[in-house]
Formats: sequence, structure tokens, C-alpha cells
Amino acid sequence: MIEAVRSRRGSIVAHLALAAAAYVPLLRTAPGVLNADTKSYLYLDPGRFLARASSLWDPTVGTGTVSHQIIGYLWPMGPFFWLADALGAPDWVAQRLWLGTILFAAGAGMLFLFRTLGLRGAGPLAGAAVYMLTPYILAFASRTSVLLLPWAGLPWLIGMVERALRQGGWRYPALFALVVTTVGSINATSLGYAGLAVVAWVPFAIWGAREVSPRAALGTVARIGGLTAVCQLW
Repeated sequence: MIEAVRSRRGSIVAHLALAAAAYVPLLRTAPGVLNADTKSYLYLDPGRFLARASSLWDPTVGTGTVSHQIIGYLWPMGPFFWLADALGAPDWVAQRLWLGTILFAAGAGMLFLFRTLGLRGAGPLAGAAVYMLTPYILAFASRTSVLLLPWAGLPWLIGMVERALRQGGWRYPALFALVVTTVGSINATSLGYAGLAVVAWVPFAIWGAREVSPRAALGTVARIGGLTAVCQLW
């Protein structure tokens, strides 16, 4: 009982440390300055942007044009900026909170993965911080931050596949499908690259770690694939 309380307390402290590292530096950087991140109307007028996101035809550009990837912003980036706007948050604050949330999700995902693999102590927090603050984010943070979503979701996906293989059932396949829907709505290529690690984990679990039989793994993969396909129909 005491060990469980200590573990929970340590998990809370670790998540608070990651949150501070994700949000505080961003909110203290260039206050009041907006980045030219992805679709400008998404943060300047998110309500108007989302109102026309479900249509492939955009009549507001020239004499009309075919929209590019706009439907993907219906989740999660569009609702995030719409909510920030509804709460009266300045646009630059909304941008910093969006990027900070991506970073925190990546770090928390690594903690989840390390915990799934049975790692404890200070190592998981250090590893999560290194992953969260990787220089990889610099190439996308100020212009196409939405492409960082598959990177942030990768440790969650691997952890959920591992738990699904161990425990069976539908819970983790369903969570896997929801995460894919959240991180992969904009760019299929970036999601595909992240998915390579997920796919490689299954044969490792079968023949490397020897923690699941091929037949059980096939059933898990079928559940994950079926639920993920259903969630992508939108």
C-alpha cells in the first residue's frame, strides 16, 4: 500500500515537472508575438475556419478553390483554438499553449511507455524530458506544428500495443484507434513513419520478448486494425 502511494506521488511529481518544462519557457518567449503557424485563420478566426472546414470547396479565395487538408483541422487543432478563443485567450497565448500541450503529451507518453515496460526511478523522467525537448521540434514548431502530433503520439501508440498484446481485450485497441484519430488527421505520411515503430513492435513481442503467441498477437492486431479503420471513416 505504501509503495503504491509512493509510486502515485512520484508519477504526479514527474508529470508536473514535465508540464513546467513544456509550458513555462514557451509562455515566457516573445510575449505578444504570433508565429506564422499553418493556417492563419485557424487562430485568427477559428469559428469561421471550422465553419467551412467540412467542405472541399472554399469560395473565399479568389473565385473559389479546392481546400487543402482543411477537414483534418476539425480535430484536434481546430477545437483547441476555438476553445481558447471562446475563453478569451490572446492568440499568442493560445499558440504557446498548443505547442506546450504537444510537448507535454510527448513527454507523458514516454512516461506511459516506460511504466508499461516496467521501468522505475529517475531514469524514465530523464528519458521523457530528453524525448520531449528533442531538437526535432524546432523544424516544425513555428510553421507546421500540427506535424508534430504523430511524434507526440508515438510512445502512446507503442505502449498501447504492448498492453493490448499482454492483456488482450478491446480496451487498449480502442484507445489506440482514438490516439491515431487524434494525431493523424492532417498528414498520413508523418503518421506512416511513426507507425513503422508500432508495426515493428509486434514481431519483437512475439519472437524477441516471447510474451505473446503468434495467434494471440494476430487477434490483437485484427482488433486494433478494425477499430482504427472505423475511426478513420470520417
